[in-house]
Amino acid sequence: RALNRDLLKRLSFWASRLSISVEVRHGDTEMKLRRKQAIFPPYMLVTTPETLQAILPGTRMRQHLSHVRYVVVDEVHDLASSKRGVQLTIALERLYEVVGKEFQKIGLSATVGNPEEVAKFIAGTDRSIRVVQASLPKGYRYQVENPTPTEADYDLAGKLGTVPEAAARIRRVAELVDSHKSTLIFVNSRTNAEMLGFKFNQLGRTDIAVHHGSLSKEERVQIEDEFKAGVLKAIICTSTLELGIDIGNVDLVIQYLSPRQVSSLIQRVGRSGHRLDLLSEGVIITAFPDDTLESIAAVRNAYENKLEPILIHENALDVLAHQVTGILMDKGSVGLKELLAIVRRAYPYRKLGENTLLDVIHFLDSLNELRIEEEGKVLRKGRKTRSYYYENLSMIPDERCYPIINVISDRKIGTLGDE
Repeated sequence: RALNRDLLKRLSFWASRLSISVEVRHGDTEMKLRRKQAIFPPYMLVTTPETLQAILPGTRMRQHLSHVRYVVVDEVHDLASSKRGVQLTIALERLYEVVGKEFQKIGLSATVGNPEEVAKFIAGTDRSIRVVQASLPKGYRYQVENPTPTEADYDLAGKLGTVPEAAARIRRVAELVDSHKSTLIFVNSRTNAEMLGFKFNQLGRTDIAVHHGSLSKEERVQIEDEFKAGVLKAIICTSTLELGIDIGNVDLVIQYLSPRQVSSLIQRVGRSGHRLDLLSEGVIITAFPDDTLESIAAVRNAYENKLEPILIHENALDVLAHQVTGILMDKGSVGLKELLAIVRRAYPYRKLGENTLLDVIHFLDSLNELRIEEEGKVLRKGRKTRSYYYENLSMIPDERCYPIINVISDRKIGTLGDE
């Protein structure tokens, strides 16, 4: 959603000059705007995979969707490796059923190790693809550091209640932040983000804030705005800021501990010097010998542009079950052969067996989510189909969350998950 809002802001500038209307639609979109879009749709709609799922069965929206000519999937690497992406591939085939003819699909990414495979993922089974490698003159500089404790670090360790090695890492991060105007500090988990943020809080560093998905939207937006305004010198963040959200100019990225993946390293360091004429600069702060060696290997592969291949989920049955009900929401009823043909057009299901599909259908029938008629040859929408479909739109795993309230302002500042 944050990426949606950011894209809308950027696209609106150009769209206004080309007399093209562009709007955004996602879970936070007001009902008034949704009704307006159902009557007067924009030329360009910026949305999420889940929202596409939500609007596909709608009578009015289907009428507008029948005119779609282009679908652009931004940050396609983020979807191709997840079940959200698998769900999207069948949604695109459902959209094809609505449009009645082929439309162009474009996937955008700076970090795909197997572009041919990802192109097939977006295009669908047995469709022609074209990979465009935009080899632009963008410079990167990576550095790996394993700080050695100094005498001062032993004193700092006592103050922070940690070991000298950790104190040395925190001291080095602080030095790098102070020698640059604006810095993003990436960590690999929310736990590490909070731990590092707490240590800087102990040092009285009010110019360094923590940003991750458990914080409320209002809290995250406030942190982003303060960073843009120069109130904050650094943000400690997880993958929430890895994608191309506009947070202003960044002149250094620090990766705290190994990035684990070459693609993550390139994506994160690419947030600094976010213009073609600027150098993207990143420093990896490591903790242990294995951590250091892994980081050196990642840097070497990044310089040689050797990225890990994206692994695509094949024949995900939970996604399939949901999309079977989605197709019934679209059509009301569907023949088994037609259903199999639609699903097999989606690249992750190109090898789906008829018996596997039948197993999923019988499972859904046992839950009364659909009806099987004409000796198993035709499926019809049942009484519970709609509720099952809309209650399971998202492939993002559910997590029990507890609200965190600021007792002074009585404002919700985030959530705490089971993990």
